[in-house]
Amino acid sequence: MSPTNTTPQRLQYGERPTQPGMYLGLFHGRNSRKEDMDDWGFAGPVLGPLNYCHTTYMAYIHLQFVNGQDARICCNSGHLAVDLEVVEDMIHFEGAYYGDWTVFFVAPEECRRPDDAFRNKPRVNAYQWHNHLNAA
Repeated sequence: MSPTNTTPQRLQYGERPTQPGMYLGLFHGRNSRKEDMDDWGFAGPVLGPLNYCHTTYMAYIHLQFVNGQDARICCNSGHLAVDLEVVEDMIHFEGAYYGDWTVFFVAPEECRRPDDAFRNKPRVNAYQWHNHLNAA
């Protein structure tokens, strides 16, 4: 039996979190504010679970993580409270700019389902929360 990596890692938008709660998902990413976008750009991180996500004058996004381990994994922060800056209507995070973001809640039944060895076709753990809202 091969060992599995159980070290928690930050998720990319579209991956299901393992814990229920509120999350901030960043997408429509670009490397420069002036980058000419012909498509949707790249997926960004999923940050959470969060106690809250608050915006101030469309200049800062204030987050408070539920626990310190998730703050370290998601934002390399030793504090539960983290501020993200909004620059020219995009969230600036770790050198990239995200033109779209969504705050969403993951119910326990929507969490990442465990991988199982007996299935011929692996379970799909991808999910776009903003597409889910369009269907409602």
